[in-house]
Amino acid sequence: MHDEALNEDERAARHAAQRRAWNDAHPTYYAEYRERNREYIRKTGRERERRRAQRERDEKARREKGIERAKEWARQHPEERQQARERYKQKHPEAYKQAQRDYYYRNRDAIAERRRAREAADPEKANEAHRRTVARARETGRVSEWTPSPSQQESYRQRENEARRLHRRRARAGLPDRRLHQVLAAERRQNDAAAEAFFARKRSREELAQIREQDVPTPPELVQAWQHRSETRRAAREILAIADAYFIDHEVELRARVAEVSRARFRAGLLPLDVYTEPRRRALELASTGYLHRTAVSPTSSLAAFQWLTSDLAKRATDILL
Repeated sequence: MHDEALNEDERAARHAAQRRAWNDAHPTYYAEYRERNREYIRKTGRERERRRAQRERDEKARREKGIERAKEWARQHPEERQQARERYKQKHPEAYKQAQRDYYYRNRDAIAERRRAREAADPEKANEAHRRTVARARETGRVSEWTPSPSQQESYRQRENEARRLHRRRARAGLPDRRLHQVLAAERRQNDAAAEAFFARKRSREELAQIREQDVPTPPELVQAWQHRSETRRAAREILAIADAYFIDHEVELRARVAEVSRARFRAGLLPLDVYTEPRRRALELASTGYLHRTAVSPTSSLAAFQWLTSDLAKRATDILL
């Protein structure tokens, strides 16, 4: 037997060597053959591909018939189906688990959609089932093995810090704390669906008339206060834009004028001017001249003006000596 295997190997090796030698002696044979028989090769290729596609269709139809036949049998024999599943589960536990996982990953979108539909139909039942699951996990002492990654921990810290900053800002502004509470996904989806149905519904004439009758006009003093604040902020933005353009065009002469005044004040025993903010303050004063009117307050006392005045402190070196 061993000798026969050796003879087979020798014959195969000798045949391969002869084929390589023939190919080396006729390097253009296959290309010429394909060129001479191009139509025949295409025709046989199409026929071969057609037969392969037909075999795949027949196999798919056979599988679908088998699946339908198995489903029909399961509908007619539910107890035998359950018993057969339990026998298979006990005999092949790992294969059963893998089949369950494969089914989930193939159909997880449909499974999630069915779960959301069940939860939306009865959110209280879904919330109760979630609570029972959490209670069972706590009773068994099950501890989650999942821990957040460093990037996730950093993201959590940033969100917590931002929430604390928002809480402090609201407290300083005299606003109440946020009265939001967390809800489960099923209840949140139900609330979203109810809100969408409420706001998307077309109102009748009677409902629109009732809504208009319930409306209370805004007090005139609040409207005037809002208009005053809007006009003030608009004026401040325009003044700052004019001042910025003027400062860019006349920065050298503004700084020279401030340095000259500062030297005069220093010789007189007075404190010199701030060589950083004073040129910008003068540009802001020139931009404000003739712009303000009785309904607009001075923008020089606003936070935006202060930020504009001190915007170049960090990036400018001392370039004027007293």
